[in-house]
Amino acid sequence: MKVRSITKNKGKPVIGLTPTDSLDRAVTLMMDNRIGSLVVTENKKLVGILSERDLLSVLHKKHAMWTPLTVKDAMTPNPYTCEPDNTLEEVMNIMVEYNVRHLPVVYEGKLEGMLSITDIVEELLKKAKFENKLLKNYIQNWPDAEDGEIPK
Repeated sequence: MKVRSITKNKGKPVIGLTPTDSLDRAVTLMMDNRIGSLVVTENKKLVGILSERDLLSVLHKKHAMWTPLTVKDAMTPNPYTCEPDNTLEEVMNIMVEYNVRHLPVVYEGKLEGMLSITDIVEELLKKAKFENKLLKNYIQNWPDAEDGEIPK
């Protein structure tokens, strides 16, 4: 399974902002859209990612003084990314190795989508359900054994 098959069917546009947007705007976008990260773009090019963890880190360091700060002050620059032709196994390895829950999908330098850990879990669950259905169907249609022999 390739990342392309997930991002193609997600349907939602990637939500993001620029490095000069306020953190208040970032929090509002995350809360309004019920998402855990935003891509940060400049001139239509991915320059960073702002996650819940980034916001918490800034809040922890700056406490209530974070209002005048910008996204650039909190974003993760040069985030880990994946490509549309990466397999789910490759993407899961990236997420586990670098402890990230969101990966921008980039193809030839262009932002194509956003992949979350939830997207991967949903896809794996669909695959498991499909395989389970195939196995149940196979077992139900198991040919009768002649003379007590188990078919090969």
